This record gives sequence, structure tokens and C-alpha cells, in this order.
Amino acid sequence: MFQIKENVSNEMIIKNSRFICLLYNIDNIDSINLVLAKIRKDNKDATHVCYAYRLENTQKYSDDGEPGGTAGAPIMDVLEKNNITNVLAVVVRYFGGIKLGAGGLIRAYRQSVINCLKLTDLEEIVFYNYYELISRYDDLKLLNTLTKNLTIIKKDFKDKIIYKVQVEKDNDNIEILLKDCKIEIKKIC
Repeated sequence: MFQIKENVSNEMIIKNSRFICLLYNIDNIDSINLVLAKIRKDNKDATHVCYAYRLENTQKYSDDGEPGGTAGAPIMDVLEKNNITNVLAVVVRYFGGIKLGAGGLIRAYRQSVINCLKLTDLEEIVFYNYYELISRYDDLKLLNTLTKNLTIIKKDFKDKIIYKVQVEKDNDNIEILLKDCKIEIKKIC
């Protein structure tokens, strides 16, 4: 998965209609709603404010009054084909008096996002699972051996030893790694 490095915007004119694309690096629904409210407020005279967003576990798009499937879906298509997440893509349209037809709208919204993406770099993002590994003091050597290739976030030495570790979701084999040993494993998130 990738995310945009910086927020960018771009404008294009097609048959007198202005298409203003805005891309935001964003990571939660509340932020998305705030950004959309601000864009709508700043563009009160816009005919349409169409968007698509992708987060790790959810995605959504809106045609905002354009014919079904002619705005939000093409915006989402560009995000999906480029494997981009943690992004809000908004295209504000000011109607210029000439109808574009369904095919023309699809091409305009898609191209608006494609052009805007060219203005920023993409960076690969990695998603993690987090675990607590719980061990007796007698098994400390085993715990250290099993975790030598893991990212240990925190170590607690109380009545038992607790290591908090992070594991890339795409390479998460920790339960297999610890299957037949004395180390207790609890997934945190």
C-alpha cells in the first residue's frame, strides 16, 4: 500500500467546467468529515463536490448529484489502481454550461485525480499487528531468542516478563513461530 507524501491540488478546465482536485493524506473518518465540510464551505457556489476516500479498513465515494457512477467511482478507481490508502480525493466541479455526458464525466473526474497524483510522491506504508508476549523468568533466554528478529516496543519485568512487539501484517507468522513453546501470546491490536 502507498500513501501520498503531501497534500496537493490541481485544476483543469474541460468544456468550460472547472474541475479542482484536492488530495489529502488523512487517517480517520472525523478528519475526512472536517475537511469535506471546509471544502463545501469554501466552495459554496460549486455545482458538485465529489469525493472518494480509502483508509486501512474502510472506503467510500460520493457522486454528489452527478449521474450515478460518473464521479465518485472513477475517483475511487484511480486510488485503487494505484494502491493508495489513507487518502481523501475531492474533485470540486463548477459547471461551465456544456454537458459532458456520462463518458465525458467519467474521463474528467478520473483525469483530474491522475493529474493531481503527478504532483506528489507516493510512499510505501506498512501496517502492523501488536502483541504481548508473556513469559516466566525461567524462559527469558527462549523469549530473547524468539524475538531477536522482531521489533520490541516495550519490555516489562514484573511478576512475569512482558514484551510488547510489532509485526508487519503482511508477514505476521508470530503465532506459528510461538506455537509449541511456553511463551503466552496476546494480540493487542
